[in-house]
This record gives sequence, structure tokens and C-alpha cells, in this order.
Amino acid sequence: MAAKDYKICCALFKAYIAKESKRDENCMTDDRREIPEGEILMLIDWWLDKNAGENVNRLVFDSFFREGKKVVMRFADADEIFQK
Repeated sequence: MAAKDYKICCALFKAYIAKESKRDENCMTDDRREIPEGEILMLIDWWLDKNAGENVNRLVFDSFFREGKKVVMRFADADEIFQK
């Protein structure tokens, strides 16, 4: 199987790298691997390092579980965090 056959699929509480079902595009096959939280955070950190020149100081995500809400991650200096 080729890498192009796989995609990131979000389930209720987990995310997977999975192959889509040919019968139903909303389903994934048993040929899948769970993406642990550490790998997701590592990818976010990689993305931030890659785009550091663009002066990114916060990330905003739409919340799928709480419609109309946003998840905001703000970046702070390490000294600011540890003084609290």
C-alpha cells in the first residue's frame, strides 16, 4: 500500500493514521495506527520551529466539541511561567 492511501482520521477521543474504506468514505479500515498525544504535540512544536520567522505568538483552533468556541494557545517566556 502506498503512503497516499493513508490520511489522518479523527475519531471521538483519538486520532489515527488510517486507510479510508472504499465502501464508505466516512469509515476507516482496520489498517490504522493511533497517533499518540506526544506525536501530535511534537508536530505542533516542529511547525512552530519551522514558522518561527513569521513571528507566530499564538495558535487558535475551532472546537469541534463546543461549537462557537475557540481554543487559544498563547506563548509565554519560560521565566513568566515558572514565577507563578
